[in-house]
Amino acid sequence: MINTPDLETLERASYRDTYSDGILDIFVGVSFLWIGSAWIWLSDLAGVAGVLPAVFLTTMLAGRKRFVESRTGYVKWSEPRRRWERRNLWMVFAAGVGLLLAGVGVFAAASSDTDLMDTVAPGLLAFLLALLAVGLAFVMETWRMLGYAAVLAIAGVITASAEANPGWPLLGTGPCIAVVGVALLIRYARRYPAAQAG
Repeated sequence: MINTPDLETLERASYRDTYSDGILDIFVGVSFLWIGSAWIWLSDLAGVAGVLPAVFLTTMLAGRKRFVESRTGYVKWSEPRRRWERRNLWMVFAAGVGLLLAGVGVFAAASSDTDLMDTVAPGLLAFLLALLAVGLAFVMETWRMLGYAAVLAIAGVITASAEANPGWPLLGTGPCIAVVGVALLIRYARRYPAAQAG
């Protein structure tokens, strides 16, 4: 008797493969590189450095959709999977709001203590991004995000210890994430050639 995987198992495997193309990683890596560089060397632009990636986010998502669908087609998830995804997205959103409030709270508390402020502030952004990456790892079932979170956290600790510019963790982790993304993109394109579409 041949045991064939059920539809739920196939869907779970397909969902885990959803973000294996690396395009999101490349986008995040390049965005971190830009934001970190702006924060360090273009301090006048530090406040609006994140605007440029946000502007290109829609273009990136549309390009990724065309790239992926031309190779593996379009998958419509089952209703239980969509409910699970919506619930997790709401959880990440709530966690993001919580992180923002926690960051504001830490900043406010640290403001009254110059030594604490000097210690926490340089690595705060990296720590918050690391926590966000952990949440995304579980929502997207993309476990390499845990690696990104670890690198961000380590970079945050180093930056805080050295009392360096908060842009350094982004500048340091951005190329690493982008390189992983490029490797994933090459592997994905070889695994799913466009000629096989349809």
